[in-house]
Formats: sequence, C-alpha cells, structure tokens
Amino acid sequence: MASSPHFSIERIKRTEPFSMAFDHMHDAYEIYYLLSGERYYYIDNRLYALQAGDLIFIHKHGLHRTTNKGDASHERILINFDEAFITPSLDMQETWELLAQQHFLLRPGERERAAILSMLEALLGENDRNEPFRNIYRRSLLVQLLVYIRRLHNVRYVPIVPEGSEKQQRVYAIIEHIEAHFAEKLTLDQLSSAFFISSTYLCKIFRQTTGFTVVEYIRYVRIRQAQQYLKETRWPVTRIAEQAGFDSIAHFGRVFRQMTGRSPLQYRKQFLRENDADEAAT
Repeated sequence: MASSPHFSIERIKRTEPFSMAFDHMHDAYEIYYLLSGERYYYIDNRLYALQAGDLIFIHKHGLHRTTNKGDASHERILINFDEAFITPSLDMQETWELLAQQHFLLRPGERERAAILSMLEALLGENDRNEPFRNIYRRSLLVQLLVYIRRLHNVRYVPIVPEGSEKQQRVYAIIEHIEAHFAEKLTLDQLSSAFFISSTYLCKIFRQTTGFTVVEYIRYVRIRQAQQYLKETRWPVTRIAEQAGFDSIAHFGRVFRQMTGRSPLQYRKQFLRENDADEAAT
C-alpha cells in the first residue's frame, strides 16, 4: 500500500535565539511564511535574508534551514504536505502544474500578504478542529493557497538575490563544481587545488556556509542523484552506484540507508507502489 497522505501546519512564535545546526531535507513540500521578525533562510546552500511577509516554497528533497538574523524574536507559519494529500481534489496534470516550480521566495505586497494570511489562518483553524469532512476542507484550503501562490509567482515574481559575501560566493562556486562532477572522483585536495585555497580553509568556509562538511555534501549530491536514477530507470543497483559516483556497492548501500532510512531497492519499490496507486486513482 502507498503511504498515508501527509499534511501538517504549525504556528510558532519565538522570543529566544533559534538556529538550525544543519540543513535538512524531506519527502514533502514546504511553505514557510514569516509573520514577524527577520530570518536567514538557506535553500540548497544559497542564503536569503527574509523579512516579515516573505513566503518561501520549498520543493521536496530541497536542502534548507533557518538561522537568526537581527532580533531573535520572530513568528512563522510552516506547512508540510505531499502530493497524495491534494491529488483527490485534482487530476495528476493539475497537481504537477501546481507543484512543478522549484524553490522560490515571494515578497508579496500588502494586499497579497493579507490574502495569504487569511488563507493560512483558515487552515490553522480547521486543523485545530475535529469537525466532519476535516480533510476535505483542509485539502480545499491548501489548493486555494497553492493556486494563489502560483498566480503571484507567475505574474509578479521578481527573483530575490541571495546574500553573497566573497566567502559565500566562493562556496557557491565549489558547490556548483560538485554538482557538475559528482560522478567523478572528488577529493578535498582536488577541490582545494582547483579553487586555489588551502584544504583547511575550504573545510572551514564550507561548513560555515552550508552546515555540511565537504564529504557530507558530496554524499548528499550523489544520493539525491541515485534517487532519481532509481525512480526514472530500471538500471541495476550496481550501475546506479557507479553512475552516482560511488566506488563500491557496499558503500553506496550503507550511505543510502543512512540518509533515507531505506535500502535502494526498498526506495524503488515504494516509489513504484505510490506511482501505481496515483495512476489508479486518476
């Protein structure tokens, strides 16, 4: 059987400093709305400075975390959901059209912020009540919110430039190199030589900017690519391990399980079950 549809929403106000120590990712989409205060938000190792009223949409499997900026006090609303939660209200084409956009940050105007907040408060209210047809109503409210966000994105979206000190720009370049060459043999010495910095300094600025060690990030990129191969091909696991840059099937299997909680074959089987269930529902 496919996994149960997932939906969660929470509103949290903090008055003490709070920073996530490490980036994380999950199998759900995320909507983050900052009600008050300021935050730094890392998305795939790009750093954005958020102000009250900003909204971020995070595609599933996107690396992200938030950290302090300015006054520690802030309040936010966070939604996590998967496709299975909204598909009963839509056909598959409509679902993918709503969710196709990769991560983006919106800075709505005053009128748009009021409309977004009204929808979020309706979702929070319905989530706190155990009324008949609760899931149907939450689903319809979420779809309304997603449509509104996509319309704003299509009509008024202006890319917000990530923060970029010289140190951060150097790390971004290293990340792009890793993303482009993940299937090749990558070592710390090779990277430090390619970017004309010492390995010690490279490790320091990479960890400060991303929350990852260099080795951890290389593994993340390779596992993310392996997940795509498992879903999109029928290649044997040995070939997937090789194409993703792992030098042994045992190492690949161990790292994959550590990062996903499943073996590569379990991951593929679950994806096929869920995909078959979605097709049967259309």
